[in-house]
Amino acid sequence: QKGKTQKTVIVTVVENPSNPHLVRRNILTKGAVVETKMGKARITSRPGQEGTLNGVLI
Repeated sequence: QKGKTQKTVIVTVVENPSNPHLVRRNILTKGAVVETKMGKARITSRPGQEGTLNGVLI
């Protein structure tokens, strides 16, 4: 879906290239892959700094 912005619910963290231990603790960082209601998405924002979460579906 190009150019569409949608809100969705995050189910769990699937993969985190920065540290594998963050997956078990469900910690969100930039670059983490999360499972959402719409499918898997990669986080593109910095949630710890901004307080909001942006991502792209993969």
